[in-house]
Amino acid sequence: MIIEFAGPADENRLKEIFTAAEMDMAGEAEEHVVLRKGGGVVAGGRLYQAEEDLFHLLVFAVAAEERGRGTGRRLLAALAARPWEYCLEAVRPEGPYRVTTMAKGTAAAFYQRAGFTVCDAAALPAPFGEQCRDCPDREACGPVPLEFTGQPANGTEEGAGWCNISR
Repeated sequence: MIIEFAGPADENRLKEIFTAAEMDMAGEAEEHVVLRKGGGVVAGGRLYQAEEDLFHLLVFAVAAEERGRGTGRRLLAALAARPWEYCLEAVRPEGPYRVTTMAKGTAAAFYQRAGFTVCDAAALPAPFGEQCRDCPDREACGPVPLEFTGQPANGTEEGAGWCNISR
């Protein structure tokens, strides 16, 4: 499996994956990270760096045929371990950092198994903490604000952190 930034040719597949998960892409395809398996895109997400030590996961989805196989866990682990590597023009934090997201209620357990904890929506960078407040689908969606706290690994970047995904 390979994790890399998406290219223009990945746009349609990313749209399929996100649409099936009832989400939209968050910007251009090239701003998203994809996990490739056998040459095809099987998962994707997009991180945003709000501050040097604060990242926000805008969207994250796994192709239906890959759910339950560890694919999403692998991609999320990589994004949480080194979020600065998966944001365009990001700065590596000097110390502890946080990754936040707003999960649909049914997905919260997935994030919690990956080390995310439930937090107050105010802990999310603006405007993400308030994005669901007036949504007409809020009750059905059951949004859950979550955060992950990490520490950049010492030593070389190659193999640093707790994720051994080839890039």
